[in-house]
Parts: sequence; structure tokens; C-alpha cells
Amino acid sequence: MFPILLRSIRKYAWLRGLLCALICSSIGSGLTFIMVFGALAKLKASPSSFALAFILSILPGFFGSILGKSLLEKIEAKYCFILAEAIGALGLLIPYYGLHQESVFILQLTETASSLAAGILIPSLNHYSKTKLDPQDIASASIIDTLVFTCQVLFGIGLGAFLYGKIENSTYLLTDLFSYLIAIFFLFLLPKLGNLSKENPPVESLPNSLSSRQHASLYLLPALAATSAAAMSLLPTLIHASQKDLLLLLFSRSLGQLMGPFLIKEERYKNHSSFFIFICLLIFIGCYLCVPLTQSFLIALVLVFSAHIFSNIVYSLGWYSLLTNFNQQQIAAASANSYQKQIFVSAIVSLLAGILADKIGSSLSLFLCSFIGLSLSAIILFRTKNRT
Repeated sequence: MFPILLRSIRKYAWLRGLLCALICSSIGSGLTFIMVFGALAKLKASPSSFALAFILSILPGFFGSILGKSLLEKIEAKYCFILAEAIGALGLLIPYYGLHQESVFILQLTETASSLAAGILIPSLNHYSKTKLDPQDIASASIIDTLVFTCQVLFGIGLGAFLYGKIENSTYLLTDLFSYLIAIFFLFLLPKLGNLSKENPPVESLPNSLSSRQHASLYLLPALAATSAAAMSLLPTLIHASQKDLLLLLFSRSLGQLMGPFLIKEERYKNHSSFFIFICLLIFIGCYLCVPLTQSFLIALVLVFSAHIFSNIVYSLGWYSLLTNFNQQQIAAASANSYQKQIFVSAIVSLLAGILADKIGSSLSLFLCSFIGLSLSAIILFRTKNRT
């Protein structure tokens, strides 16, 4: 898929500007992510604290996506982008205060602002991309998030893990703030959809009656969330590791998420099957269940890396399915709907995993929640396949 993305970047000036904006803010948020999880580990937070931090990093996105769709019906998509980045910048006050107070609870709230901003961004990003891209280039929109994540991994999380303990936490926050300001500058330069009336379709709610393919598209990302949420929220507690090793685990997870979409061919996007997706989810769970069993930290890194290659293959297929099965008028509502389902499922599974981890241990909690999640995913995938 990388050649398709390169072709689109060369072809569309607006895409280059949008990517510059998203990349800038993602680098800063990656640095803050490392700082917060390092601080939680330093304060010896419980397994449920990490799970709660994960929940709070995604749950506001549910409300953000509702707000984002509503705003998109009233204002230009580019102004939704700018509002999202401004909220992210203001949200940096939360970790600043949490570090000053050495409060686990406040640090858990760190990602709420960026999650709210991401929720606002999702409908606008898909609406803008679907409207501006030619049909033959639409696949590139499904991996915009992956390219942005690349920079967050390499320059945000990667550099943050390397520098953790060497620079002050305030430096992380100032860098993040500066990255948001640069992003807002690039977003102001984006063309309005309203400049070309034929390219400015109204935003519509989803119809009461959906085709089988559309129905399946809406549930692909929630199926992924049901399987992966427990593992992602409990990762910092699955092995006994130093702060530095914990940050390397998080970096390994992010690197796997980066690589996944680039390892599949364009034909797979167009012809993916429920069985292929189920196998990817099964491999993901298998890798994570082996993490607590290994005595080698290096093997644990490889397992986490491999697991997230397969999870993000499913993730990119999910977004591609949404982009191709809904028209320009419906894509904002469809992406918001799927995103809300994904967040709701992730929050429930993560909360259950965190509560169980405090009572029966992280490993057993992971096994139980993953088995339940994979079973639910299988039901969703094959039920929608039969309907299709």
C-alpha cells in the first residue's frame, strides 16, 4: 500500500499539508504519552490504574465523534481540524498539573483532551478525504492514520523512550505544545471544501436501512476492539520490567501497529474475508498470551511487535471498508458510528480486564477477557458474513 500513498502525496497538495499538520501534533502527543506512562510506573500504579488510564484515553473520543459530526453539519471540515488541535493543546494543562501534584488520578486524565480531539477529527478527516480524493486513490485515506502513526512511533514514542529520564518532563510538554501550534498553522492553509460547491456534499445521518456490506463495515473495528482492548490496557503489567523496559514494550507495540498496513497488498484490501480477519485476531491473542510465559524480555518485545502487526492489518481493513462502502454524504456519520462502537467496546473490555487483574492477576485476566473478546468477534464477523 505504500506506493499508493506516495502517489497520492505527490498528486495532492492539500494532502501534503494535512499530513504535515497531523504528523506535527502526533509527534508531540507521542512524547507526552511516554512521559505519562513513565510517571505512572514511577508512582507504582496498580494494574487497574493502567487499565483506567487506557479507558480515559479513548472514552472521550465517543463524545468527540458525536460533537465532530454535529459540527461538520454547520462548519467547514478544516475548522473542525483546527478546533480539535486547539483542544489537544489546551489539554496539556492536565499532565502539567498531575506531575506537579504527583497524582495518579490526574495523570490518568491526561489523554482525555487528545481523545476528545481525536473523536472530533475522525468524521471530519474521513469526510474531507472522501470528498477530495479521486476514487482510484481512496485506499490511501485508509492509511493516512498509519503514516501519521509512523512519526508518532519513531519521533514521539521512540525518541521519548530514549530520552526518558534524561530531560525534564516540562520539556516534553513544551515540545507537545509547540507541535500543536505548528499543526494549527498548517491547517489554516488547507483549502475549504466550500470553494468548490460540487465538492461540498451535505453531511447526512445514516439511513435506517443499510446494505449487508455497510452493516459489516460498521462492525469490523468494534470486533477488533473486543479482541485487543484487554491486551493493550494490561500490557504494562504483563511482565516485571523496569521503567525503561516498559517504555521499550510500548515502543514495540507502536512499531508493530505501524508496520501492519504496509505489509498487505492492495488486492487484500479489496478482497479481504472474515476468515482472514479472524486469523489475524487469533494470532494477535496467541502472541499476547505468550508474553507472561516467556522469561526473555527480547522475546516479549518480538511477541508484542508481531501481535500488533496483525491487529493493525485489521484496523486498516476496517477503515478501508468504511471508506468504500459509504458515499460522501454518509462517510462522516458512518465513521463516527463505527468509532463510537469501537470506543464503547474498548472501554467495557478494558474496565473488566483491569478489575479482574487486581483480583486474579493480569495473566489470567488477559486470558479470560481475550477468550470472551475473540468469541464475540467471531460471532460478529461470521454473522455479518452470512448476511452479506
